[in-house]
Amino acid sequence: MITPVFKKGAVSDVSNYRPISLTCVASKIMERIISRQIFDHLVVNNILNAEQYGFFRCKSTCTNLLETLNDWTFSVQFKNSVSVVYIDFSKAFDSVTHSKLFAKLTACGVSGCLLHWVENFMCNRSPQTRVGMSLSVVAELISGIVQGLQWHRATSVPHIY
Repeated sequence: MITPVFKKGAVSDVSNYRPISLTCVASKIMERIISRQIFDHLVVNNILNAEQYGFFRCKSTCTNLLETLNDWTFSVQFKNSVSVVYIDFSKAFDSVTHSKLFAKLTACGVSGCLLHWVENFMCNRSPQTRVGMSLSVVAELISGIVQGLQWHRATSVPHIY
């Protein structure tokens, strides 16, 4: 069940709401255990680049910008040229199809029961949005996870009945 929570802007614009999925405590605990196992696997096997800032403790957007500013400052001081390209992947996970995600996990060495659990967790979900006492039609989820579902896109137009 998805509950839209207002962020900011016009109340009438569905893009100003964040979809929140209500899941049981056991599921949330299992998600944390599984995500930690996958993360540890990626770190131990040096699959994540050292320059990766997302998902690491003590490495945030702020620390990335501070380190980058420091590098730029040294480059300018030593009269070196600086070229900068930043790409915003803010909703990248929500747009990756499940089949591509599972293929990437497999390529990174995630297999067996762990991969099977992730596939079962993400596939054949039937999210529905609740606003007050009204429910939307059931949406097919082919990318992202329920917590990150763009409910107004998945159902095209939210159908409340």
